[in-house]
Amino acid sequence: MKLFKLTKGLRKYILLMLIFSIIQVICELYLPNIMSDIIDIGIVNSNKDFIINKTILMTIVTVFALLSNVLVVYSTSKFSNYYGYNIREALYKKINSFSKREIDEFGVSTLITRSTNNVSNITSTFSFGLKLIIFAPIMGIGAAVMGYLTAPSLVPIVVVSLCVLMLGLIIIFSIVYPKFEKLQQLLDKINATSREILYGLRVIKAFNKQDFFKNRFDKVNEENKKLNIFLNKIIYLVQPMMILIINIATIVIVYVSTGFISSNELEIGSMMAFIQYMATVLVSFLMLLVIILNIPRVMVSFKRINEILNVKPSIKNTGSIKLKTLESIEFRDVCFKYENARNLMLKNINFKIVKGESIGIIGSSGSGKTTIVNLLLRHIDATSGEILINGIDIREYDIESLRDIFAYTPQKSLLFRGSIRENLTFGNKYNISEIDEVMHTAAIHDIIDNNEEGYDYKVEQSAVNLSGGQKQRMSIARALLSGGECLLFDNSFSAVDYITDKRIREAIKKEYNDKMVILITQRVGTIKDCDRIIVIEEGKIEDIGTYEELEKSSTIFKEFIDSQKREV
Repeated sequence: MKLFKLTKGLRKYILLMLIFSIIQVICELYLPNIMSDIIDIGIVNSNKDFIINKTILMTIVTVFALLSNVLVVYSTSKFSNYYGYNIREALYKKINSFSKREIDEFGVSTLITRSTNNVSNITSTFSFGLKLIIFAPIMGIGAAVMGYLTAPSLVPIVVVSLCVLMLGLIIIFSIVYPKFEKLQQLLDKINATSREILYGLRVIKAFNKQDFFKNRFDKVNEENKKLNIFLNKIIYLVQPMMILIINIATIVIVYVSTGFISSNELEIGSMMAFIQYMATVLVSFLMLLVIILNIPRVMVSFKRINEILNVKPSIKNTGSIKLKTLESIEFRDVCFKYENARNLMLKNINFKIVKGESIGIIGSSGSGKTTIVNLLLRHIDATSGEILINGIDIREYDIESLRDIFAYTPQKSLLFRGSIRENLTFGNKYNISEIDEVMHTAAIHDIIDNNEEGYDYKVEQSAVNLSGGQKQRMSIARALLSGGECLLFDNSFSAVDYITDKRIREAIKKEYNDKMVILITQRVGTIKDCDRIIVIEEGKIEDIGTYEELEKSSTIFKEFIDSQKREV
């Protein structure tokens, strides 16, 4: 139903298709009748004027049929392409509303396939199929009626031909239908395998594992190839089967007609017209069944797209309060468990941060640090407990205004293909002085100074022309430029050398001392100067205090210090 609603505003094109398809059918069905008259009256009686007049009429009818066909194709193209546009737009909006839970549930590879290949299946089928599904029944019924009026005694031959054709197509349909869904699943696998290889190409080369991953890709690719070849072999049987049936039926009609012609019950022109009508009926029926054969592919695509559109996101923007200023963030007995997980990821988290305070959160990998970030940004919601911002439950706030309050640098630095300016501004307008300021604060201005293009320097896809440290510093500059009141750094200094790390933190402390700062890291040196440090271990807060206090009281924190003593 959701996909049907996306046709709103496009139904006028279907009406145009219907009108001009009827006109085209009338014209094409009238042509054999004219030809029959030319043979039976004009040629038999050697009446040149009659032949010329009928030829002119035939030309006019052909031109009308041509123009009608052009308008049908135009309407079909408009409908199918606008419909594809609407589906892609709906998918884009829906996927953007997904929380981390829904993204993980579907997987990135299948979301890409559903947004591209499945939509293309629908638009390409509509592009040629919508015309046929309207045109074929009208043409088939019209040709059957005209054939019956022309030579009713020959109709049983057409009925038998149709039955044979239908039986063959039912057999083909029953073979290919179950295979199309498997084909889509294989496309998901190919997509996933290709993305994995492309993302890990450097690691694969470093360990000389090209052959291993090539064999893994070949296995999926080979399976896909075999299934496609099998389906194409079966589907392409339709055309030769159709030609064979039409030719056999024509021979039978000519053979049977000789008796009727000799007894003057049938004329030669009528026989030729009937052969054309018979071929038209069979071709129309074939066109209709070609669409039916494509229905499995389209239905699978509709089903997969509907699965996305029908999802109800676990994170709903039901809050009405616009968050304009940030005074405090408080976690009260917050617990969180991922779906299908046995144990809680976070257990009874309690802490409070106020404006102007800098907080460091340290813990080993998998201790739950990034989960706290996801809870703050409402990528996920707490299983129990409360997260309060300015004393109000986080779910009471409008999500857009909530996320605007954070200047967030993610754990994985993500830059987009385009210029440095585009990556920093995200389409917003900033003064060059504002951009220069954040670039100096993030200690990344050297990219601009060392390139003639300046801020127009092109960042390649996945930022392969930048180092890990440069990508992280660019992400920090982008976050600072956004103007959020809470600077939220999720392990954002891991690829930056210790001296540059210190320079950036000192610059942030000087320039943004009125803002709330949350630093999440595994480096002790990065959070040494924070007002308070929260130590997390296995989802629990082990201790909270200053660097000096934790150095004396926290066993886990002392282990971090001992392992990083030289850097500290």
